[in-house]
Amino acid sequence: MTEEQAKELLQKYIDQQASPQEQKTVEEWYATLHAKDVVLPADRKVAIGEQMFIHLQAAMHQKPKYGKVFKLQSFIRIAAAVIITITLGISVWKLNTQVASENQITVVTGSTQKKRITLSDGSVVLLGPSAKLCYPKAFASNNRQISLKEGEAFFEITHQEKRPFTVHTTSGVDIRVLGTSFKVKSYRGSKHIEVAVVTGKVAVSDRKGNLGTLIKDEYLTYDKSVGQAAIGKTKAVAFVELAFDGASLDQVINKLQYVYSIKILLNDSTLGKLKTTASFSSKQSTEEILDIICSLHHLKFNASKNHKTFNICR
Repeated sequence: MTEEQAKELLQKYIDQQASPQEQKTVEEWYATLHAKDVVLPADRKVAIGEQMFIHLQAAMHQKPKYGKVFKLQSFIRIAAAVIITITLGISVWKLNTQVASENQITVVTGSTQKKRITLSDGSVVLLGPSAKLCYPKAFASNNRQISLKEGEAFFEITHQEKRPFTVHTTSGVDIRVLGTSFKVKSYRGSKHIEVAVVTGKVAVSDRKGNLGTLIKDEYLTYDKSVGQAAIGKTKAVAFVELAFDGASLDQVINKLQYVYSIKILLNDSTLGKLKTTASFSSKQSTEEILDIICSLHHLKFNASKNHKTFNICR
């Protein structure tokens, strides 16, 4: 039984429209629940308490049918049904906080909670407060897809050329990458969705088509009410460490090309085998990083006028 079907059944039970079999189902179901074993954070307890108070207060002020006095038995029936409803909410909350199914995992954070999640491909998601993320235990062989249902999250995606990574939102806006780092802010109560790129390149689309391609230090704001997007430049929302431990110069170049959306050429292919051990940050400029790498190997480089293409030589 889905959550929605359960709610419908409980409403029938409250309205005394459930069949004898449905009543038996609800009562047997309630008997199997163990809400007392659920550990909830303080803010969740307060919300549930307020919800119970509203329902019970409404029940106490309910007008009696057919001019009869409101009987204690009716109140107990409604109160019991409210408790069952609240218990359902607790059970669903407990379920959604960690595992939702055999193949899908759903993580929900509290109003003051943050969470670091490592996906099966090594990608990392930093989930902000009041957020909800759904992802598979293991990704498919040809793609990687997850859903940000609510809130804000920062993604550091492992680069895999043959398995693009897509973040879906509830508003139909999708963010597609191969490997990069970016932030997505998507709240149901907000009229905007925001995507900001820290490193690499992402393509943002909605149901109508492509909205734009973003590179490092660019952001997109999507207006859900009119279905329009605007792209602008922004200061870095975060910095990513670029660490190399004995990596070949070819591997270092591939990483830098993707992170900075640039082209780096070697005038001698044998240079690609040189080993590099160093750590950098995405807050450093391309020229600064290349200057350090070339100093390590006694090389030099030059840049094109637009600083999008670099040549490394002896």
